[in-house]
Order: sequence, then C-alpha cells, then structure tokens
Amino acid sequence: MGTLSAFALTTLGRIPFPLLYALSDLLAFLIFQIFGYRKETIRQNLKKSFPELSETQYKAIERASARNFCDVMLENLKLLTLSKKSLRKRMKLVNPEILEKLEKDEQGIVLITAHYNNWEWMGLSLSTYTNQNINGVYKPLSNKSIDALMLKSRERFGTQLSPMSSFAKKVLSPRGRKSINIMLADQSPHKDKVDFFCEFLGQDTPVFLGPEKLMKAGQMKLHFIEVHRLKRGYYEMKIVPLVDAIPEKKGSATLAHVKHLEQIIQANPENWLWSHRRWKNSRKK
Repeated sequence: MGTLSAFALTTLGRIPFPLLYALSDLLAFLIFQIFGYRKETIRQNLKKSFPELSETQYKAIERASARNFCDVMLENLKLLTLSKKSLRKRMKLVNPEILEKLEKDEQGIVLITAHYNNWEWMGLSLSTYTNQNINGVYKPLSNKSIDALMLKSRERFGTQLSPMSSFAKKVLSPRGRKSINIMLADQSPHKDKVDFFCEFLGQDTPVFLGPEKLMKAGQMKLHFIEVHRLKRGYYEMKIVPLVDAIPEKKGSATLAHVKHLEQIIQANPENWLWSHRRWKNSRKK
C-alpha cells in the first residue's frame, strides 16, 4: 500500500503546472459550486467576520477562496517532486537576513504561521534558507502508510516534524531552544483545552496558549511568518518579529500573533480557509 501510494503521489506530482491549475478550476467549480462543500459554514464565517459586506462581495470572496483552497490542495501534490531550486523560485524569502542573524546568534524562536496561502510549501522551503534546525508539529494520520509518506515529503529538505504529544519536549530540549520552532496557531482548540479567549475578526474566539507557553519556558522570541501569493504558483514569505521580551501578562504574546494574523486576513480574506469551523467552541454567553 505504501509503495502504491508513493507511486501515485509521485506520478500526480509530475503534472505540469498549467494542467494542475486547469484541474484546480474544475475542482473548485465542482466542490464548491455544484456540491456546495461547507457552503453554510463559509458564508456564516464571512458574515460574522465582515458584517458590512454586500452579497456581491461575499460571493466574490467565496469564489476566490474556493480557488485558493483547490490551488493549495493540488500544489501540495508537488511536495514529493519539486526540486530545491524550483521550490525556492516559487516560495521566496524576502528577508533572509533575519534567519542569518538567528543562526549566527544561535537564537531559537517560536515561529507562528496559519492556514493562509500555501503553508506546506512554506514549511518545506524554509529549511533551504538556513542551516539552523527547524522543528514543526503535525497531527499523525490514521493510515500509517500515508502518514509515513506525508512525513517523508514534508521533511525532504531538513525540517523535522513531531506529533503534538512530544513537540513541547523537543522544543524545550537544549537543541530545540536554539531552533526555529514552527506552529500553526489558527485552529480551534479542543473544547476541553480552551483556557483563553480574545476578539478575533470581531468574534469571541478561543485560542491556543501553547506558543506563548513554549516561548516563555524556552526563553525564546516570538515571530510570525507571512505567506503572500504573487501570482498563481508563486509566493513570497516574510518573517516578522512580534515579541522580543518575555511578557509577564498571560495572553499578551498570544494577542500579538492573533492580531497580526487578523490584519493579514482583513487585507486579503480570500487566502484563508473559511471552511474551517473556527468558532465551534466559542464561549457561551
């Protein structure tokens, strides 16, 4: 099964980009227009986040968001086949001097990212811009063969992934404290683990305190990595320092990265995944 899956994904990963995007347009039409994938969730999320928009504006964002969703999904078929040269061409780091300084100073950071544009290409490409150790967190898949294949594709250029259960231990090890530790921070925490709420996109929102806790425990700085689409199949990423000093007040570092992401989404809402049930565990009034 594992060999068959690897063969299938490698074969699909060699689809030329023009054909890949033609397929993406078709999938976006079928999944979102014909089958109405999470149609109500997407519209509800948009209305609560941008209540001032018109029906025409909602539809425009929904169409663009559907294309973004399918583009990213199909682009990630290339995780196993993109060369380092091609990847760096398609995911450029605009301020590599930050990584150069971190490497020189042996300074570890917690690096926040989100489900915005192609976060998978970002995670794969970042290790090609530095010799510093990069740690990431992932959720293991139930299918062991597919899980192993996804790990192989994501770790091709040096990034090391760990399940959430062991990620904190890795980050707080002597090596981890000198590493770049990437965390997705826009998912909804499990209802049993919610311990902090803040306003995000105009809504009372539960958020993870994990990045802030690791930052404090490891005496590290907090950065955000932005990923912006230049055109189809081409992105640039930018590392933005958010918090240098260890904050005393609970939640202050978390608010810094939440508000930064909010600004990015408000500028280009079509590049975020609106199909997520982000507010399913909101605080009950």
